[in-house]
Amino acid sequence: MHIDLDYIYDQDQAQQTRNIQALIQRIQVIQPNSVFLQAFADPDANGSADAVYFPNRHIPMREGLFQRVLQQIRQSTEVDAVYAWLPLIAWEFPEQYKLRYVQNRGEKKGYIRISPFDVKNQRYTAEIFLDFIQHNQVDGILYHDDITLSDFEDASAPALQAYQQWGFEGASLIAQPKHPQQLKFAQHKTAYLDQFAAGISDILKQRQPNLRFARNMYAEAALNPASEKWFSQSNASTYRHYDYNAIMAMPYMEKADDHRQFYLNLIQQAKKYDPNLSRTIFELQVTDWNHQNKISDEELIATIALLEQQGVQHIGYYPDDFAEGHPNAQRLKTAFAQAE
Repeated sequence: MHIDLDYIYDQDQAQQTRNIQALIQRIQVIQPNSVFLQAFADPDANGSADAVYFPNRHIPMREGLFQRVLQQIRQSTEVDAVYAWLPLIAWEFPEQYKLRYVQNRGEKKGYIRISPFDVKNQRYTAEIFLDFIQHNQVDGILYHDDITLSDFEDASAPALQAYQQWGFEGASLIAQPKHPQQLKFAQHKTAYLDQFAAGISDILKQRQPNLRFARNMYAEAALNPASEKWFSQSNASTYRHYDYNAIMAMPYMEKADDHRQFYLNLIQQAKKYDPNLSRTIFELQVTDWNHQNKISDEELIATIALLEQQGVQHIGYYPDDFAEGHPNAQRLKTAFAQAE
């Protein structure tokens, strides 16, 4: 279960308590062995963290809700592992910090992200994670899908300096997305981003040695190796730097024509790096955000059965909507039980 604490949070404390109780009841019915629990707040739904749900020295705390829900899950359910879902670079710091953000020279803009090439940004990121791990005993970290740079990013001064050290004329390449060096350039960016995440992981493991690390990966990056130019994500680098690759297996989001073939192609690509699929999580969507429609329980259950038949070991879904009771908890429990 991949859970948004933004759904649980409420300024009315009595309502928030009811929300937590409703969530715990769903977890008790569905009986997932793992939960991905949001630790950052994104009330404007732009993909970047405006605040967080734990005390720390840099990002405003909306409320100390993460620890409260974590304790409830530990005490009242049989969940084996709770992963904290956190960004690596998609932070919106208070204005007085005056930090360098990812500069995009293209028309399509991604999440608001601090530049990963700036030393000060790296230090602040590490401190946020250290503050989190000091207050919360979790089993792992799920890195948000913000670990990405497009072919038009990052054009900030520290980034351009890094590109020069790599042997690239970065300003020229960012202005020419069809330049023949683009894939090689993107591969350097991919490695840099994943090594940054791995560095944070190593820092956290010094405090909690048994932590595991997953990353949300875009389906297109998993399906098409050439798309690394657009995302700075790759299967090869992901399986090298993280314990799990949590692929966003979301055909509606990707506007796939043939959903069955979409899943089969994802499985085929993942098996090239993870033959037994022991380190790959297929994260399904239960909402079609393009049309704001709920995906039916029947379709979700059929997809779970298909993935299980193809040898998929780890299946998740997002988002869990406790308020609307979607997906249906009892039917989902049955589907997952049959897939074991």
